[in-house]
Amino acid sequence: MLGIVFGCIAPHGDEIVSELVGELDEESKILADAMETLAYRLLLKEPDVIVIATPHNLRIYEHIGIIATSYASGIWIGENGAISVEATCDRDFAHCLYNRSKNVGIPVVLVNFGTSEGKYSNMPLDWGTIIPLWFVAKKYSEQGAELPKIVMVTPSREIPWDSLVRFGEIIYEVSKEINRKVAFIASADQGHAHDPEGPYGYDEASKEYDKYVLEIVRNNRLDRLLELDPHFVERAKPDSLWQMLILYGAIRKTDLRNTLAVYGCPTYYGMLVAVFE
Repeated sequence: MLGIVFGCIAPHGDEIVSELVGELDEESKILADAMETLAYRLLLKEPDVIVIATPHNLRIYEHIGIIATSYASGIWIGENGAISVEATCDRDFAHCLYNRSKNVGIPVVLVNFGTSEGKYSNMPLDWGTIIPLWFVAKKYSEQGAELPKIVMVTPSREIPWDSLVRFGEIIYEVSKEINRKVAFIASADQGHAHDPEGPYGYDEASKEYDKYVLEIVRNNRLDRLLELDPHFVERAKPDSLWQMLILYGAIRKTDLRNTLAVYGCPTYYGMLVAVFE
C-alpha cells in the first residue's frame, strides 16, 4: 500500500534520552519506552520516506520551509553525552511537494544548503529532528537496516491553520503521485508553562491544552485542533499545534487511527507520544 502508512506525534525533549541526561526519572522512562514502541511500529510499516515537521529548524516568516538538500545530519549534546543522526534526503519528494504546494497557493520555500547537490549539500538537523529520528534510526540499526530517506518541513506559526492542514493533504497526495510509502512525524512538545520556575512561568492553560490534545488524539478527532482559540494557545505556550495540523491533513483521508497515546510532564513542558496506524 502506497501513501501515508504511519503517522505520529513525537516529543523532542532531552529528558527522555538517557544518553543525553543520564538516568531517567520514572515519568521520562515511560515516555522513552513509548518512543521505542513508536520507532518499532514505524519500522514495521517499511516506509520509503519519513517526512518530519519540526518547529526548531529554519524559522521562515509566513512560509513553510521544505528542505531539499542531498543529506541532513546533526549532533545534540547533553550534560551526560551526545547523540547524532545522519540521513539521506528524498529530493524528488521535496521538489514535488514544493511544486504542488506552490501551485495551490501554499506559502512554501524550497531550501538548499552549502552546495546545490552532493556531500556538502547537507542541512544541519535541529533537536526537533535529531531526537525523534535518533530513536527511529537506533531501531533500524538494531534490525540491521538503514534509516529511510527523509524530508524535513518547517512550518511557520504565521500561516493560517487551514493552510497547514491543506499542506498535510498535499503530503498525502504527493506520496500517491510519486509512489512512496510515507511515515509522517510531527515533532512536537506540548504546553510549556507548567512550572512557575520554568522559562515561561506558570499558566493553567498549559494543563488545559495538554488535556485537550490528549483527548482528541485518543478519540481520533484531530480536526478539533481547528476549534482552539489562538489567545488560549498563546497562553499555553506549545510548540506542537502547527505540526499536528499538518499531521491531521496528512492522515485525514487515510484509515489510520490512534493506537498509542502516552503523556507525561517531567519538566516545565508536556510531552505526548502518539501513534496513528
